[in-house]
Amino acid sequence: MKKILSILALLAVLPVFMFAEKTGELGIGGAMFFKSPVLLGQPVDRDSLNVNQFVFGGDVRYKLGWFQAEGLLFCATGDISGLNMYLDAGACLDVSILRLSIGAGPNITWNFNSTPLIQTGLNAKIGADIKLDQISFGLSYIMALTSNEGINIRYSSGLLGMQVLFWM
Repeated sequence: MKKILSILALLAVLPVFMFAEKTGELGIGGAMFFKSPVLLGQPVDRDSLNVNQFVFGGDVRYKLGWFQAEGLLFCATGDISGLNMYLDAGACLDVSILRLSIGAGPNITWNFNSTPLIQTGLNAKIGADIKLDQISFGLSYIMALTSNEGINIRYSSGLLGMQVLFWM
């Protein structure tokens, strides 16, 4: 009997959380990330920074309640040129004008001048945005995940970047 009541309570509450907002929010904008992998706790040599260490591209997000799906597409130039796509799904929490998000998903890279032509993997993303009405400014960290060695956050490298999104 407790299982049935628990299931009924969950079924009654779930639509309220899923459709707390009448419609979802769609955000479209631009992003810039530091392409050279940043190790947590490792200093960045500012003297060796150049434009080839940055990637620029588009960012699309869809938010419905606490759920957020995101797609990032970058065009990388320099020593290794290609297209990088990061798809993430996860949770986000709005606290006043601050939006905190965490997610994970696949990433796909199409290399233009090196082999292999296509590389795939998994990533985790954490971000914080300041949302001012229809525009938001955010910082994000994307970290590669490997399943064969486990996840060791202390030695994982990732991309650090910022985004500007316009919300509809």
